[in-house]
Amino acid sequence: MSESHSSPSLTHESLCALSHNHLVIVLFVNSRSAAFDLAIDVAKRAPLFEVRDLESIRIYAAGFARSFEGAILAMDLIHYVRGWKGTHFYARGRMVIGEMKQAYDVEAVLQCFMDSCKTDDWRAHCQRTIDSPYFPIHLRTKFEYIHPMFRHITAASDEGNFLFPCSYMLQWFEAQPDHPSSVTDQIQAEGVAKMCDICPRFNPNDFQSLREEK
Repeated sequence: MSESHSSPSLTHESLCALSHNHLVIVLFVNSRSAAFDLAIDVAKRAPLFEVRDLESIRIYAAGFARSFEGAILAMDLIHYVRGWKGTHFYARGRMVIGEMKQAYDVEAVLQCFMDSCKTDDWRAHCQRTIDSPYFPIHLRTKFEYIHPMFRHITAASDEGNFLFPCSYMLQWFEAQPDHPSSVTDQIQAEGVAKMCDICPRFNPNDFQSLREEK
C-alpha cells in the first residue's frame, strides 16, 4: 500500500512523464461526495499515490500498474471520481479531462485489457484475422454513432489474409489505401487518437500478412 505524502512536484509535466510508467494516473480533488472515502481507499492502494495542497484544495494522484490488478483498481477509482469537478487522467504522456469523450475511451480500453487478462491466450481476445485492412467491416455507417464498447461487429474473415493486432479497434478502423503512411503507422496513429495505445497489449507491429504462411 502506498503512503500519503505532500508532493510539491505534482505538476502537469511530472504527471505526463510518470504516466509512461503506469497504466493510467487518476488525478482528483477533495469532494463532498459520499464516495470520497472509498475513492481515497482505492487510491492509496496504487503503487503511486501523491498529495499536493494548493491553497484551499487538496489534489490527489494515483498511478496504477500495467497489470490486471492495476486495471481493476483504476476502473474502481474512475467509477468513483469521473464525474467530479477537477478530475483528470494521465496516460502515455497526455492529459485527459474526466468529463470529455476521451475519458470514456480510456475506460473502454481498460475494460478490454481486463477482459484479455482473463483469457488463457490473450491473442485469442486481442487479435483477429481479416480479409483486408482497407475494408474490414461492411455496412458500418449505421454504427458510427454508437460508442465502440457498445457495438457488436465481426470483421470479415473469409480468407484471413491479414492478422490485425486490436479487435477493439476493428469496431471502426479502416485503413486508407492511398495514404502515404503504412497500414502499421495508420493503426498506431489511430491508437493514439482513440487511447488504444494505453493498453499494454497494443502493438501495431503485430499487423502482418498471412498469405505467405498459407
